[in-house]
Amino acid sequence: MARQNDGERRKTTATSLRIVDAIEELDGATLSEITEYMKSSTSTLHTHLNTLEECGYVTKVGNSYQLGLKLFRLGEAARYRDDRFQLAKRKAFELANTTNEEVSFAVEENGRSIVLFDETNNPSMDGFQVGHHFYMHNSASGKAMLAEFDEERRNEIINRWGLPRETENTIVNRGELYDELARIREQGYAVNDQEALEGLRSVAVAIEGPDGDVFGSLDVSGPPYRLPHDEELAKLLWDVVDELEAELASA
Repeated sequence: MARQNDGERRKTTATSLRIVDAIEELDGATLSEITEYMKSSTSTLHTHLNTLEECGYVTKVGNSYQLGLKLFRLGEAARYRDDRFQLAKRKAFELANTTNEEVSFAVEENGRSIVLFDETNNPSMDGFQVGHHFYMHNSASGKAMLAEFDEERRNEIINRWGLPRETENTIVNRGELYDELARIREQGYAVNDQEALEGLRSVAVAIEGPDGDVFGSLDVSGPPYRLPHDEELAKLLWDVVDELEAELASA
């Protein structure tokens, strides 16, 4: 029986992972919709989907393929992989109670900002951003971390993801972005003024780990008309981040 070489195995794995991404991006889809979206053959995708379904990564509801709950379990395991993340979660919750606004803790992974914890003092409201990836150039958390990276890492991220426009306020010029990152380093906080989502403003501060690297960021977000002044939020964030960095150093 013919055996797959390393290149074929990588291609097979990549196709399966792209299918999972496609189902997430399409919010569930039929085989024909996935085929059209991925521009691949129906028979090939059907084979991959059967395997993914057998392994619990996708499930079929009627004619539509949906992400399987196994991914939820894996995501939760990843979210708690570092005990120090729990310190950040606690600080985010405390700040949410202080500000009465939504507070998120995000980290950088593969050049994107991903929200691990999204805290609110409203028990009936789930944090809608948990697990979401954001571009780093148009989110407060992303810009706060991006400003602290060295030039090589910043260029690497921007070269990979570009500067896609998501709202009229999104920065899409590299020179303009670098000017803003310089301001962020000088003032100590980043602002997202409806750059990723209309009607959402946020202020973020980067968190430094004990090794001097960027550990993540905390941000406060809400409607522009309701949030306090940027500098007032920044001061609250600085106090919490200082406490968190001290706890990280002793963890």
